[in-house]
Amino acid sequence: MAVLRHLAAGLLALLVAVGAAAEPLPLTVLHFNDFHGHLEPVTDRATGETLGGIARLAGAIRAVRDEDPKRPVVVLFAGDMLQGTVTSTVFLGLPDLEMLAAAGVDVAVMGNHELDFGQDHFRTLLSRARYPILGANVRAAPEPFALRPSVILEPPGGPRVAVLGLVTEELTTTTHPRNAVGVGVDDAIATALALVPGLEAQADLVVVLSHLGIAADRALAREVPGVDLVVGGHNHNRYEQPVLENGVPIVQAGDWGRWLGRMDLEVDEGAVRVVAYRLLPIDAGVPEDPAIAAQVRALAQRLEAEVGVIVGRLTADLDGSREVIRRGESAFGNLLGDLARELTGSDVALFNGGGIRSSIPAGDVRLKHVYEAIPFANELVTGTLTGAQLRAALEHSAGLDPLDNPGGFLQVSGLRYAIRDGRLDEVTVGGQPLRPDARYRVVMPDFLAAGGDGYATLAAMEDKVATGRIISDMLVEAFRARGTIVPATDGRIVRR
Repeated sequence: MAVLRHLAAGLLALLVAVGAAAEPLPLTVLHFNDFHGHLEPVTDRATGETLGGIARLAGAIRAVRDEDPKRPVVVLFAGDMLQGTVTSTVFLGLPDLEMLAAAGVDVAVMGNHELDFGQDHFRTLLSRARYPILGANVRAAPEPFALRPSVILEPPGGPRVAVLGLVTEELTTTTHPRNAVGVGVDDAIATALALVPGLEAQADLVVVLSHLGIAADRALAREVPGVDLVVGGHNHNRYEQPVLENGVPIVQAGDWGRWLGRMDLEVDEGAVRVVAYRLLPIDAGVPEDPAIAAQVRALAQRLEAEVGVIVGRLTADLDGSREVIRRGESAFGNLLGDLARELTGSDVALFNGGGIRSSIPAGDVRLKHVYEAIPFANELVTGTLTGAQLRAALEHSAGLDPLDNPGGFLQVSGLRYAIRDGRLDEVTVGGQPLRPDARYRVVMPDFLAAGGDGYATLAAMEDKVATGRIISDMLVEAFRARGTIVPATDGRIVRR
């Protein structure tokens, strides 16, 4: 009987221990994406409200951690740290890397703009990063990138979290082709199918940290068993609540650090339950991290003397928003195209909408406005295309889904084209129908001339001449020469 009593006591202790182990494990996931160098807050011209800023973002992260110091919190950044502000262009993202670490980022995934300042600089960023940067499906030869495919996070008191990083295939087409030499991107779904089972065996929760875009995220959620959550980026989409696909929540938090996603989870015996989700606006009510705010002010002061100079005036906004510049005709695209065609004496100018990164507001225009809107140091290239080649390029542009805000959508000068149901409907050059056998003198950014955004037809252009004229400088010179510019559209691109 004594033995039985001991056995019973032991069994009771075991049951108590098992019951304790089976208690749900809490976790808060904080996330943001597509930061693009926006260290300072951004002002909404319509409302006057300011959102974002790395000092506020750090303050918001700290506030969540301080709510309950015992609650486990992980902070995930879904890629595109670089490109989009003068600060990023001048300082090459190095201050951003340090400030994101200071703000509390635990893991990041490589974005498709991380190669924009060259592979050597990206390797420098990887060597200096104080948090893991993932990219399971990215290859580079002959010298690989020091990217990790995944990482296991073990926050005290929380579940073990496996984070798998996946990068869009657009990595090799949305940067200048010279930056993508030797770089390859494997299929994201095939990569996840190979790696997720092993991660499931090591962790309580499998998170895909994705810079793939929402369409690819949905496909991954449908086709890869074992994924519990997709934290996404690339589209700059802002979802107030998770998008559910095959029962898997997919989240994105806008862009530029203007919102911070917060997901409160519980993991209970292998089951993951979303307790709550919301987007936190990073507005003026969020206290700044004082040390980071001081660093941002110091950078701004270093820049202001150089880029605060007024170069001209605008009578109306040059709208560079993605929903305008990447979907149809825009006054900004018209202006750049007309200037390039006039400067080079070309018949046609082609510009990819993704080369314009922000708007320039009406009123006084400063150097920083131009460099923020056109941060890439692309130069103009001239050459010759046949009418058939020009048509092929326009067909590629017409076939891009406008809901994806494709960076490859073509802004034009010297021609007019119409799109009907995603197909090229009509083209005229200089007021005359496009002739397939005619030869046209064309000017475009060197990005397009090298086949960027998937334009292999443009890479085959004959008689290429690099003009040495940088596009941002061309716009600055136009402001200085004209004083005032009147933006306008004239129906050169039509959707029917």
